Amino acid sequence: MEKNLTIKEIQEWEKSFTKKKHISQKEEEAIKIAIFKLVEETGEVAKAILEENWDEVPAEVSDVIVFACKIANIAEEFHKTDTLTNVMRRKIEYCEKRKYDTKIRKFDKPKSDEFK
Repeated sequence: MEKNLTIKEIQEWEKSFTKKKHISQKEEEAIKIAIFKLVEETGEVAKAILEENWDEVPAEVSDVIVFACKIANIAEEFHKTDTLTNVMRRKIEYCEKRKYDTKIRKFDKPKSDEFK
């Protein structure tokens, strides 16, 4: 049986890969690389979809996930934010409370201090 990867495992792999490949660990340079790559990879997802290259979509989405995790790693390391896994857990709980209005195709925004 195939084991699913966790967000934490992806984040740990990204940190290890960055060190192993000697990619800059300095915040200013690392965040620039991560943002530019996230935008680039998001564009590649869009291109694959628009060109109906569906076999490429999972690989491109994987790249987006890795660079999103890299950005979370930078926030956690340099700015001592809560972990991505904790925030994701709270975000999912918040989303579960939301109601979807099919007529206007929008979710409501339940009152909460978080995720306004």
